[in-house]
Amino acid sequence: MSKAEILELLPKLGRDERREIFDRLCDLEEAEFSESHQKLVDEALCSGPARPATAADWEGALQRGLERAEKA
Repeated sequence: MSKAEILELLPKLGRDERREIFDRLCDLEEAEFSESHQKLVDEALCSGPARPATAADWEGALQRGLERAEKA
């Protein structure tokens, strides 16, 4: 079934059927979202113990951002 066919059928479905489809779509999106978040969490855990950012850290981040903005 094509996307166009699905979109054509949606208005013909009942409220409960549309809700079921919506919930399933949300579950699929959340599963993909969860995978990408898990990768970020894993990277953070591998980066070492947490420590508060210092003023020098923030200044460095600002400078890198300004440099990127100049290149764009």
